Parts: sequence; C-alpha cells; structure tokens
Amino acid sequence: MHGGHFLVSWNKRVQNRNELIEEREFVRQMTKGWVYKFFASVIILFLMLLSSCIILKPATENVEISLYVSEYNSGPAVDDANVELIKDGRVVDTKRTSDGKVRFSVKLYSGPYLLRISKNGHAKTTIKILNIHSPLVLNTTLRKTKLLPSEQNQNEMNILFDIYTSKNKVSKLLFDGNSIYNIFGLSYIYISAQSTTSNFPVSFMYAKLGNPPGAEYLASPRLFAESNVLEGELDLTPFSGKVYLFIDAYDVNDNRYEVVVPLTVTKLTDLKVNPYVVEADQPAVFAYNLNTTTKYYSTQDSSMPNQSKSSTNLYVKLSWKRWSESMQKSKTDEPDGYVIYKSYDGIKYEKLTVVSSKQDTYYDTSDIKPGSRVWYAIASKYGGIEGPKVFLGSVEPLPMIEITDVSPLDGATNVSLSPTFSWKISGVEKYEGKIKYLYDIWIYDLTVNSGIFHYPIVDVPYFTSDSSIVTINMSSYAWKDLPDAKLQPGKPYEWAPELIAVMWNDNENNSLSLSVNCDYNFKISPVVIAPEKYYLFVTGNK
Repeated sequence: MHGGHFLVSWNKRVQNRNELIEEREFVRQMTKGWVYKFFASVIILFLMLLSSCIILKPATENVEISLYVSEYNSGPAVDDANVELIKDGRVVDTKRTSDGKVRFSVKLYSGPYLLRISKNGHAKTTIKILNIHSPLVLNTTLRKTKLLPSEQNQNEMNILFDIYTSKNKVSKLLFDGNSIYNIFGLSYIYISAQSTTSNFPVSFMYAKLGNPPGAEYLASPRLFAESNVLEGELDLTPFSGKVYLFIDAYDVNDNRYEVVVPLTVTKLTDLKVNPYVVEADQPAVFAYNLNTTTKYYSTQDSSMPNQSKSSTNLYVKLSWKRWSESMQKSKTDEPDGYVIYKSYDGIKYEKLTVVSSKQDTYYDTSDIKPGSRVWYAIASKYGGIEGPKVFLGSVEPLPMIEITDVSPLDGATNVSLSPTFSWKISGVEKYEGKIKYLYDIWIYDLTVNSGIFHYPIVDVPYFTSDSSIVTINMSSYAWKDLPDAKLQPGKPYEWAPELIAVMWNDNENNSLSLSVNCDYNFKISPVVIAPEKYYLFVTGNK
C-alpha cells in the first residue's frame, strides 16, 4: 500500500512537473512573442510620431507659404496680381505680387487654406491647401484668358482624388486628423483624380510629388491627362519625411485649380551607408534665354486662339552623373534620389527639390532673371540621410538680344548680285570680352516654287565671332546651289540671319549661358526658333 501510494504520488509529481514545465515554456513563448510585438509596435509608433513631427514641430511654430506667379512656365513674372489667403470662407490676408512673389506666414497644422490669385485680363488660379506640415513653395501661373475676358470668366472648379497603395486600388489610404496622409514603407502610390467644373470644360490635368507640375521644362516625372480624369503611379523612392503632392487642372480658358496634399513618407533605412559624392558634369549649369513661348503642355488645341508671342522664356538646366555612370559605383551605395539646392548669394542654400535616382538633369524655371546670378548644389539621398553637398556651378543668365543696323533693308532694290550682308547684335554690351557671338545666314529664291535656298558652305555648323558687328561678303564663300556665288539679276530674294545667339562659357563657375534670338535650324537651341523677320530685296543688273 505504501509502495503503491508512493508510486501514484510520484507519478502525479512527475505529471505536475511536466505540466509546470510546459506551462512555463508556454508563458515564456507567449511573453517572448508579446515582447517582440510590443517593441515592434513601440518602434513603429515612434517612427510615425517622429515622421509626423508631433514631437519636433509644435503647432505654435510659424512657417511660410511662398508663392511665385508667372504668366506661363518659364515665362515672365506677373506683377500686381491680387492674392487672397482664405480660411473657413473668410479672407484672412491679401497681398499683391511684386516681381511675381508674395509670402504668407501661417501656423503649422492650421489649414485648410485657399489661395485665390486674380488680375484683370487674366484667367483665375485657385489653390486649395489641405494643411501645412512644413514650409510650402508654390510656383504657379496666371495666364491671359484664351476665350473670354476675365470679367466674363466664371468657372467653379474642384478636384476629387483618392490615394491607393497599388494600381489595383484595393487599399485606399486615409488621412489623419490633420488631413495628412502618413505613408509607411511604400515604394509608390497610385493616384486617381477627377476634376469638376461649372462652365468651361477641363483640358488638362497633372499630378506631381515635391513641386507643382510644370515647374520643370522638357523632362518632368509627372502624371498627365488630356481630360478631367487622371490616374497613375507616382514614385516615392526619392522622398522621405514631409512632402507635398500637387494635383492640377486647367480649363479651356486657362483657369487653374490646384490641390496641395501634405504627405509624410517614412522609410526604414540602413544607417550604415557609403554615400555617393555626386559628380558634376562639365559644365553642369546651363542658362537658356529663348525668344519663344513655352507652355506647360506640349500639345495645343487648334481651335483655340494663339497667345501673343512673348520674348521671355528663361530657365536653367542642371546636369550631373547618375551613380550608375559614376566612377564611384563599385565603392559607394546606390542612392534612392538626389536633393537639389539653390542659392541667390552663393552662401545660403535652400532645398529646391528632390528627384529620382534615375534622373541626371533638372530644369529650374522659378525666379530666374537675366543678369542675376544663381548658385546650385546637389547631394545624394538615402531615405532621410543625405550625402555630402556638392557644388554644381553658378550661372548669370544673359538678357535677350536683338539685331539692328541691318543691310540690305527690307524692300531694298537694285541690290548687288554679290551683296554684303551686315547687322549688329545688341543687348549684351556689359558682357563684352566674356561672350561669343553666334550667327548664320540663309537666302531664299522667291521666284522658284520648289523653294530653293542658299547658305554659305563652311566647315563649321555656324559662324563665331568676338565682335557684335557682323559682315558677310557673299563673294567670300561658296553657297549652296548658287553657281559663282552670285545672285541672278532683277530677281526678288529674301534673307535672314537664321541663327542669332550669344554664348558665355563661364569655366570658372562651371556654367554656360545662352541668349538665343533665333535658331531656325536647331543648331544650339533645344527648340526651333524662327527669325522674327525676313528681309525682301530685289537685285539689280550688277
């Protein structure tokens, strides 16, 4: 009895001990899992709090809304435009643009706001800002009306949009209590937007991250649609922290409506990066002052009347080597983007924009003026970490040039069969000794239906001179399809300098500045620019 009782008791103790061990192991595993989950939750919460700057940015802090208004992309600044800052349907501040600029100081997270920009003879621009989580720079347009004058230009516009985690549109992102979209760990977002109007239909829509659509010229990573519906992916790779999403709509009378959406992008980044020190091209900064008009969009509606031609089209192109093309590819880490900085004094640099690692150029059209030097720098970007800031160069854009003292004049008669063509390039006298004058000449035979034309046959693509006074003696050159370098007697011809440009190759500041009055044959300009005038003359007998 005692032995059996002992055996039963011993078996129960063993069973109890095994159950106790299993219970302890279960508790240990459960505790371990909950600890992991707890710390993971704490880390994620901390990152979200940090990224939304609830800790770092008290709501009492003031930030600036900076607005630059131009007539069109890379066009002249619009002065004396009326800008209203509206909050809860009430105008809280009104300013007028000077050199195209106004600034408003507001509290962080104090939105939403509405900006209304107007000027007599111009279409209207309305910008809806959902909230302010960081300084906001707005490059916008105020175009002259196409169809109806401004007093008859009434069109209520709005943009409705959704942001999804992928193009299948299954998971839609929602904003927080401050109307801010917090994005964690995504490489891209999918935008679905639709614009509505009360009068004129919408002709174009755009969407862009980082800066307003159209702030870049020729190349721009943005969404575009020729309708009132816009959908597509936007790459988040270059961005982290606070960034704004811009969604734009233009109606057929060039009214503009824009929604500014605050985002906070959070990434988990390896802090042990070997950053790429960006290699600048030689030269890396190019200023173009072109005698032509550049629009936001490349296509035109042929039924719409054309705008009057403006001689202002000024922008700066920046150029650098991508990491994949650099000499550092084998010893540095590939960045996820580049941060571009701009300065107006060469000392204080402000962040201009962030671009993708796939880009090696950027076009700056904001606040560029002839005769005013601007400086640029660039840094590689790894999530929220930046590599060393590298000086790209500085440039002073040249004024627009023109020609005077033309000979032979328009309507000239009894012109020599071997004439001398001459003109003077003016407008850049203060840069004498630094610049080169570039030019070319073509002559058209007006009596031949096939359109025969003549130009000097030389070994260079165009003429280059240190002098602003140009003289081309016809007898000094062989001319295309012109025997003996002589014109026929008693015949009408037209002539024009089909390239008129000035170039400043500023090696010291790693830049090139160009002023192009015309370039009909695509010699140096990125766009074709026709001569402003052709000169008709009739030859004599000698």
